[in-house]
Amino acid sequence: MKLARNILLVDDEAPWLRTLAITLNRLVPEATIDTCIDSRQVINRLEVGDYALVLLDLTMPFHSGEELLESIRNTSPYTRVIIVTGVNQVDTAVRCIKHGAYDYFIKTDKVDDLARTVRQALEVVGLERNYLRIKQSFLSKTLNQPEAFDNFLTCEPALLDQFRYFEAVAPSPEPILIQGESGTGKDEFAKSAHLLCCPQAPFININLAGISASAFELQLFGKINTLEDGQLCAQAGALHQVQSGLLYLNEIGDLPIEAQAKLVDVIEHKQYYPIGSDKAYPVMCKIITSTQHDLLALSKAGKFRNDLLYRLRSHTIKLPPLRQRKLDLFMLINHFITLAAEEMDLPRPEQPNTLASQIAEYEFPGNLHELRGMVFDAVSRSDGIKLNISPFMEANNLTKVAADNTAQLTFPKELPTLAQMSDALINEAMSRTANSQTVAAKMLGISQSALSRRLKHEK
Repeated sequence: MKLARNILLVDDEAPWLRTLAITLNRLVPEATIDTCIDSRQVINRLEVGDYALVLLDLTMPFHSGEELLESIRNTSPYTRVIIVTGVNQVDTAVRCIKHGAYDYFIKTDKVDDLARTVRQALEVVGLERNYLRIKQSFLSKTLNQPEAFDNFLTCEPALLDQFRYFEAVAPSPEPILIQGESGTGKDEFAKSAHLLCCPQAPFININLAGISASAFELQLFGKINTLEDGQLCAQAGALHQVQSGLLYLNEIGDLPIEAQAKLVDVIEHKQYYPIGSDKAYPVMCKIITSTQHDLLALSKAGKFRNDLLYRLRSHTIKLPPLRQRKLDLFMLINHFITLAAEEMDLPRPEQPNTLASQIAEYEFPGNLHELRGMVFDAVSRSDGIKLNISPFMEANNLTKVAADNTAQLTFPKELPTLAQMSDALINEAMSRTANSQTVAAKMLGISQSALSRRLKHEK
């Protein structure tokens, strides 16, 4: 079910209908306004088009507004109805509200109040449809557009759940916040959102790390200058360029706090002003943000605005770090082996079957970036047959040494000889490092040549 922002205005008075459409286009620019002057066509219009909201007159030829209200609520339960009429009667208003009208307005009421109610009704419809979409998606346990996630390799249930949730909320008009450590795939999720909600429209990525408030405002809003001869000189900002596409604000936690108020205004009012202009332009795009920081902690420290935080986390995606994706290690390593061999024009080496289990306890602080670097290093040092696992063992054993140093050894009742202990240590080190003498020597605290001599002595 689409999260529509379409509004149908129904009234038999053409001048009023035209005036109302122009007014709502100006005050609620994020909505698409259609009009209908014949009450007999309303139900058919709702069957053909997906309308979130209907503004309905009461006194019309052929079908009254109250009749249409009942029909709309029965046939289109996820479409809200606001009565806008010249009938100023309390009992009529009460009856309409009881029969399912979202609100009741007299044509002489302030149009700003009507516009505010229209926007609130659109948000309610969006939340209702979002809930239904998420519920259906999780019950089905399937993806409607699995191709949107082709840039991910995973069989982890927790990440697959995030895919289903993401697919459900991607069309929502509300912002989406993607949280995750560096290297967990935040940029790829933003690209998936683009494929899900507006694949034919532009995708603009703005990295906010190190950006100043003035640079952010210029890049987002653009600038309009009036030359001496009266002509206008314009520099288009991202909001103009993206149109109805997707705007991705990467590392939102780094946005200067003085610039955050500008973004709050954009999200709240769905409009913006280019620098040097007093004319408002509508914001039609989808906004995705990402961060590796704890925004709540930044907010408590006074470095991130509360009002922006609450608006950004309407929908939140939390990406697991690589250390929580142990089921994915084997196929991720294979994927990076293929990439490395292609990029370096080298024979593709085979991954040892035990490699993924050997490094399963490694923390991978750099996540996918670190794993990719390890694989590329390993491929460059391989013989084209078997993958050289030294880069993995070197990183893995550095973390194990500190832990192992604090561990206490457990001896059998009959103590082994020094020679037996030496042989056992060497065998264990060679086993842990997949017979890599260089890494095993580092683990044992001896030189590679010394280890080589001991191995030859064993033979």
